[in-house]
Parts: sequence; structure tokens; C-alpha cells
Amino acid sequence: MQWFDVDKAGLAKLLARRGKEFIIHELVQNAWDEDTTRVDVSLARVHGSRMARLTVEDDNPNGFADLSHAFTLFAESEKKADAGKRGRFNLREKLVLALCDEAEISSTRGTIQFDCAGRRHRRIKRAQGSVFSGTLRMTQEEIDHCEKAIHQLIPPSNITTHFNGVKIGARKPLATAVATLPTEQADSEGFLRRTSRSTTIELHEPEDGETAMLYEMGIPVIPTGDRWHVNVMQKVPLTVDRDNVPPTYLSLVRSIVIENMQRKLTVDDATSTWVRDAVQRHGDKLGGSAIQRLVELRFGEKRVAYDPSDPEANKLAVSRGYTVVHGGNLSRPEWEAVKRTNAILPAGQVTPSPKPFSPDGEPLKVLPEERWTPEIKAVVAYIRRLGPMLVGADVAVRISDDPGWPYLAAYGEGDLTLNFRRLGYKWFRAESLSEINRLLIHELGHHFSGDHLSAEYHDGLCRLGARLAELALAEPSLFRIPDVIREQAIGQGGRCEAVPSSTHERRSATVG
Repeated sequence: MQWFDVDKAGLAKLLARRGKEFIIHELVQNAWDEDTTRVDVSLARVHGSRMARLTVEDDNPNGFADLSHAFTLFAESEKKADAGKRGRFNLREKLVLALCDEAEISSTRGTIQFDCAGRRHRRIKRAQGSVFSGTLRMTQEEIDHCEKAIHQLIPPSNITTHFNGVKIGARKPLATAVATLPTEQADSEGFLRRTSRSTTIELHEPEDGETAMLYEMGIPVIPTGDRWHVNVMQKVPLTVDRDNVPPTYLSLVRSIVIENMQRKLTVDDATSTWVRDAVQRHGDKLGGSAIQRLVELRFGEKRVAYDPSDPEANKLAVSRGYTVVHGGNLSRPEWEAVKRTNAILPAGQVTPSPKPFSPDGEPLKVLPEERWTPEIKAVVAYIRRLGPMLVGADVAVRISDDPGWPYLAAYGEGDLTLNFRRLGYKWFRAESLSEINRLLIHELGHHFSGDHLSAEYHDGLCRLGARLAELALAEPSLFRIPDVIREQAIGQGGRCEAVPSSTHERRSATVG
């Protein structure tokens, strides 16, 4: 005795929200799952009525394995044990029948008719294949939707599919990938279990007017709005209504798409919801090249992460054309993926602020005064004479002879160090004070601020330039390096040999 009955009218109301186009997908995928080489679909208005007739025919030599499955809900399906078959709940024809006013299913094992009086069996058999024919109420808009829906199908390469006598064109994938994805498969007792299995994924370009969709072996499952159609060649985890997939599954599929299509991604893709969803949920599964590609599209080739430990480095990065990526620009999972792949380095590593002296640096090689050339003596005397007039305090000057120290000069707390090995002999023999004054202004600007890009440093440079101009006009003699010293220097050849190191300071290993 049956425990319960199914109300056909009530089921039809529940299905109405899915749109009539789903019935074509249900019938076609059933035919594709069989040993079929051709499927023919027709849909046409019944003349002079509000009804339409839908017919789906296949050439499967064996027809229905069990004709009672045409009207038995949730009967055991042979297909649910095969992840490569679309069937699992034995629902398809029943859902379609719920929407029909009358229908007929004819196969190699007989014929069943459905009408207002119920169902009845007939002995009429087909030599091969099966055909479903039904009439249902449809508006012209619904018929148009169905026609559009059938052209969204991606027919298997070994099955030709026709609609109203016209073959549905094959779709060649842009790319294919092999990946392990969750799927559904029946166990030895017939219970559907979630498992994971390696499968092929096809990526297709949506045609004009199409919205990108997730497919299950050629049948549209849900619209995604992503960049490409994704056709998964095994069972997709679905609800009983077959109208949705778990969000984690969709984001996993998206991560596979990103990995395999990274070179075709655009700036719009990199900032799209579907890409960010994939990175946030499955960023750990994306390779370094994919993450590098995404951040390059979003932030450009020149990019650094904001570095709170080196504020000036962030400003230097901006001045050199880098995009500084702040914490709020990326979600936490996105940052984890970025840091794992070194896709964005901190500004302090890319554009570090100058740190001339470091407690843990190597000894700075200093040139003793007795080894100074006349030119060096003249320049040092010039700076010592002019410094107090510019900054209001004495300026001590020393000369380093250190090719390993990466700076031309450094100033701090009244001490100015000039690197002879970096500046070169020519700089000290300059016929004009232009280059000397230029370096002097830059370094003495740090008397006001150590931050090259701060307002204080900028204002300090302006003050030094203005003061230098005033002094040049008021006391031009200050800007002459004594001719006698220069002549002595030239007469001596102006050569200076390297000297042993001295540990007056320690130099930083950081390149500025």
C-alpha cells in the first residue's frame, strides 16, 4: 500500500518558478545519458490553442530499461552510480509530466499514455529508441525562452542534436583542464555520497547575448555571470531541485578557471566578484603566477605594500611611480595569497628610505685628514665656512673612502660625510660650485627633517636655496675656493690613494 500520493497540480505550481525551458533540458539530458547518437527536439504551437506540443526523440537501440520509471518518483536510478552520467534522482520525466495536460512515452518496451483520465499502458512498441510527446500550456514568450534555452546546450561531440529540424551547432572549447572536483556517486547500497573525482573541465566563450553559465556535461545548471561558460564533465553537486550548487564548489571551479586562463584575464576580470570569490575561498590552491597576474592587473607592474615600519619608503614608492597597496585594498584571504607568493613586497624592501648609518652595519672606511688632497681640503673648508650660515650651527665634515657604502653623502646631527669613492675625484675638482651646492642643499635639508618627502624637508630645501642666494649676493667671496689651493692641487696631480678602514661609524647594508 502506498504511503502517500503526489499532487500533480501542486507539483506543477512548485515547478512553475523554474520556467518552462527546464523541461527541455530535463528530457534532452535523459536522452544524452543513453546509448544515443541522435536526439531530435521539436516545440510548436498547437494551432488555434494556448497549448504547445513538445517532442523529444532519441535513437537508443534499447529504449527505456524499465518503462515504470516513466511514472515512478525516486525509483532507483542506474545512472546515479556513474559520475559521468547526468541522472541521479529518476525525476526528469515526472517533472515534465507534472506540467503537461496530456503526454505519451513510447519505447521498445511499450507505450504509456497520460491524460485527464490517468495513465494507461499500450502494447505499441518501437523498433528502437524512445520518444516523449506532451502538450502543455505555454505563452509565446515561454516558447521563445525554450527556443533560446535549447540553443544554450553544449551537445556531446558523439551525439547530434536537432531542434525543429535544425542541428544545434557544436561548440569548440577555448581550453580544457583536468582537475579533481567534488561529485556525487552511489555507493554499494545505492545511497548517493559526496566524493571527489578527477574530471575534465571545458571552457567556452559565451555567444552574443548569453550569460556565462555553469554546465553539467553540456546542460546549463546555473547562470554565474562569470567570464566564460564552464562545462564540468561529471555530476555537479546539486540540490534536489537542481537549481543551485554549494558556493564553495562554485568558487573552487572558478579557481581552476583562473589558474588555466590567467593570461586571458583582463583588468575587469581581476576586480570582478567571481575572481575575488575564488581567491578568497581557494587562494591557497592558486599558483604564484596566477596570483602575480591578478595583482598586476589590479595594481600594475610597479606595486608595493604599505610598510608601517618605514613611512618614508611608502612616499618614495609613490614618487617613483609605484602603487602603494594598503591593507583595506585586499581581504584577509587575498593578503594571505599575496604574501604566500610574494606578489606584493613591502615598500621598505622595494623603495627603502635612506639609512646611512646602522648599528649593525659594517665598519665605514674613513679617509684620514692627512691623506686629503688639496681639492678635498678646499671643498671641506668651503662647507665648514658656509654651513653655519645656512643652518645656524657648525657642520663637521669627514671623507669616507668606502666603495661598498651605497651613498654619495649623509648628514645627521651636524655631521656631514662625503663618500670620495662614490663622488669621484672629478667632483672635488669641479670648475663650478653647482654640483657641490646641489649636494650640500640636499644633505643640509636633513637638518630640518630626515624624511625626503615630508613638508618639513621640502620647506628646509626652500629655505636653504633662498639663504644661499642671499649670501651669494651679499658676500660673493664666500663662494670662491681659493685659487692657490686649486693650483696646488693641480700641481700635485690631485690623486688620492685608498686607505685602510677606520671604525668611526658603521655603514648600513641597505641600498638607498
